[in-house]
This record gives sequence, C-alpha cells and structure tokens, in this order.
Amino acid sequence: MPATDKDPKENIILSAVRTILAQKGYMGTTISLVALEAGVSRGLLHYYFKNKDEMLARVIKENMEISIAMIASVFEHHETPKGYAKGIVDLLRGVMEHDPDFLSLFFEGFAVARHSEIVNAELASLYGKFRKALETGLKSASDRKRISPALPVETLAAIITGIIDGMGLQLLTEPDLCKNEIVWQGIETAIVDLFCRDR
Repeated sequence: MPATDKDPKENIILSAVRTILAQKGYMGTTISLVALEAGVSRGLLHYYFKNKDEMLARVIKENMEISIAMIASVFEHHETPKGYAKGIVDLLRGVMEHDPDFLSLFFEGFAVARHSEIVNAELASLYGKFRKALETGLKSASDRKRISPALPVETLAAIITGIIDGMGLQLLTEPDLCKNEIVWQGIETAIVDLFCRDR
C-alpha cells in the first residue's frame, strides 16, 4: 500500500520501520520492535507488511524514488559539465552528511536481496530506474552540446552510478573521509573528465 497524506498511520509505521532498520539492521529488526516504536499493535502492522522483507523493500523503494527525483533535478538546474558533476557530488555529500542511514539501508538491501525475491525485485527495478533517469539527463545534456562524452550515455550512466555506489560504501565504512575536501574535489573532477571527451 503506497503511503499517502490521507493515511497518517501508515506514515508513522514507515517512520518506525526506518528507525528500527537503521538502529538494529535487518537481522535485528522484528515485527514487535517496529510495532512498539510505531505505537501500534502487531495486527495493525501486519495489515501493512507481511514480513521484514516487505518492510525493507518498501523503505528502499521510498528512498530510491527520492534519489531518482534528485538525480533528474541535477540536469534541470545545471548547464555545464562542472555544474552537473558538482550537482551529483552534492547529492552524495548531502546524504552522507545529513542522512547516512539512507545509504546504510540501501546497501543492507543488497545483502538481503540474495535471499529475498521481494527485496531483489524491488532493488533491480529501482536501480534500473535510477540509471535510466541518469541516462536521460546525460542524453539531454549531450544533445544540447552541454557535455561531449567519449562514451555512450548508457555506459556513462552505469559508470557514474558505480562511482556513486562505490564512494558511498567507502564513505560509510570510513566516515572521516567525508571531511576531506580533496576527496570530494577528486570525485567531481573524475566525473567532469567523463563528461568531456577532450579534457
């Protein structure tokens, strides 16, 4: 069931799911803990979610939908290779500085997806949509001669997605790297280089 403004109870439950998953991880999360955090009965919780897999899949879905909208907005608000690269880096930096649980839950989803068809299907679908949104933005920028990549945009989208994921995982593992401006400048420069064939 999709969360809507008309269903505040579901929004409360989803907030509790996020909190418990972030605090306890997938293995430590239980229906009882989520129900307690949300202040609802286990029965009501089961009305929205059959099991933990559905909970994690739903949180990942909502997080990824935000990411998809954010990556699309980068290409609406910038007009230069440096602007696009900075926009992409700012998204990752913003998540790391203000909501690291966002990425923690995402990466936890990858581990769970190996054993859960529900989580695997959700991740595969949303990951494809994220890459497609990035590819669409890159194609528009290329068509308008804002970037001149040496690689096809679908390949470029896959590589940039890999940079985001790889750096996200490394920064989660070593949070002190987030304070290193050279790291952020390096990511930005690497992306600009991908955008400019002759750079």
